[in-house]
Amino acid sequence: MTPTRPRGRPRASALDERILHATRESLSRDGYAALAMEAVAAAAGVGKQTLYRRWPRKPLLVFDAVFGGAADAAAILPDTGSLAGDLAAVVEAQQRMYADGQTLPLLRGLLADCLADPGLLEQFRARLVRPRLDVLATAAARAAARGELRAEVSARFVAEAVGGAMLAHVVVYGGTGERFGPMLAGVVSRGAR
Repeated sequence: MTPTRPRGRPRASALDERILHATRESLSRDGYAALAMEAVAAAAGVGKQTLYRRWPRKPLLVFDAVFGGAADAAAILPDTGSLAGDLAAVVEAQQRMYADGQTLPLLRGLLADCLADPGLLEQFRARLVRPRLDVLATAAARAAARGELRAEVSARFVAEAVGGAMLAHVVVYGGTGERFGPMLAGVVSRGAR
């Protein structure tokens, strides 16, 4: 059986990148709340239909523009040889991502929209939260294989404890504090032994 081609014109990655670039420029200049889909379409030199066909809602567009390149969360997982070292490295990498002064306000605006819409919230979980939890769970599973976790402490629990604390620290407190990563990693790794 021959595979069928999807209907319609194939998506052009150069066009998508133009739209995402226009989105990042608008976000940088005006912020999340002021971002207008129509203005992004005009800045990218595309019709509104083209934009809305690809990104039917502002939060989806912003997610791809800001976090699309960061979606490969596995790239931030080192193997330091210890659970505390691995967790600290992941937390510190996430803190650096939000330290640019622009990403954190965007995350807060995006999260506010997602909390008001269960469908968007599920996409936020699937595309941003779960990949990062999977990275943390991988670090914890490696630690379990090295004998660093008690049998009753699951790798997923470690991931959710660190991920939840990290998200709260970033969203509520701004993600500042150079000692946060090592302190959180130390507390969790000692408690998991």
